[in-house]
Amino acid sequence: MAQIRIEEKPTGGSSIWPWIIGLLLLGLVVWGVAEAFDDSEEVYTEEVVEDNDGVAGVATGIDENNNYNDYDEVEGSLPAVATYMNTTASMDGEMGLDHEFSHRALTELADATKAIAEEKGLMSEASVMDKSDRIDRLANEIMEDPMAGDHADKIKMASMLIVEMMEDIDTQSNSGSNSADIDALRQEAQAMTAETLTLNQKEDVRSFFSQARTVLQNLS
Repeated sequence: MAQIRIEEKPTGGSSIWPWIIGLLLLGLVVWGVAEAFDDSEEVYTEEVVEDNDGVAGVATGIDENNNYNDYDEVEGSLPAVATYMNTTASMDGEMGLDHEFSHRALTELADATKAIAEEKGLMSEASVMDKSDRIDRLANEIMEDPMAGDHADKIKMASMLIVEMMEDIDTQSNSGSNSADIDALRQEAQAMTAETLTLNQKEDVRSFFSQARTVLQNLS
């Protein structure tokens, strides 16, 4: 009689947990690599803000000797006015036998006054033009003979003409609102004496140029 053999199939088989763990580890590796690439591609930007609050504007002018002058530009002021302000900012020790400073300051003051008159449409006035021409002639005559003894007289005459021009500008453009300052400037001009050498009345000349700064600021 034939024998029938019955074999029992092994139970349990191979486990799938190693596969699951392996897939999880692989996923972590892929995620880590992706994050690393993302970090390296980030671009950091920094906003740069320009601070110009502490920077003053600077303008350049040319004097009658073709020398360049740098000066702080006053907001709203005419270049000719700013040039005169720069020249007369410090007048200690500026006046000598050559009268170069007196000529320069007087010329620049005349130019500044003419610039204001032109800005206000007054240069076409016959009286203003006549005074302007006379001031130019007097200023130039100061330099023709540095050793002449009539410089104080010419400086005084030119100064009085400038006062008259300023008064015309103030009367026609500002209804005479600066009359007090202009009267003070006239007194400074009248304080100069034709009989005294300019070098012996430096303070009077400086006082005139200083008071003219106040009037120019008000007119411009």
